Amino acid sequence: MTIDVFIYNYGLKRKDTVISWIKNGLIPCANLEKDYVPDSARPPYTKARAKKAGAIYVSIVKASCNRQHVLPKLYRMGDDEFNGYIDRLVSAGLIVKRISDGITYYDATIESSKLSEAFILKAIEAVAKGITGAVATAAINSLR
Repeated sequence: MTIDVFIYNYGLKRKDTVISWIKNGLIPCANLEKDYVPDSARPPYTKARAKKAGAIYVSIVKASCNRQHVLPKLYRMGDDEFNGYIDRLVSAGLIVKRISDGITYYDATIESSKLSEAFILKAIEAVAKGITGAVATAAINSLR
């Protein structure tokens, strides 16, 4: 799609902002010269100012619930560290990974859309203690 269509689809107000996002690599695979934004593109989660682990988990889940894109650059961390956060959130059943147009997106689950910050942190704590799969789901359900 074009940049203008992307702006329209997401109800964005400033083209300058979207151009800045593209220049800074916050919309993967977008190309200013070709006026191209992948059909699956999402606006980046620009509220990613979290510095502590708990806040980073919550921030990623909030971004997923808002259908915004998150990537390591937004949190000023490397791929390995970022992927560790993502893997724990996936294991806790709070987000799912999806690849579209060669870009990895993180989608909210039904569970994550109903959650408070305290719940998200308890779910991550359960996963960190080695609870996986069906046991993690049961643990998450018991936290309600």
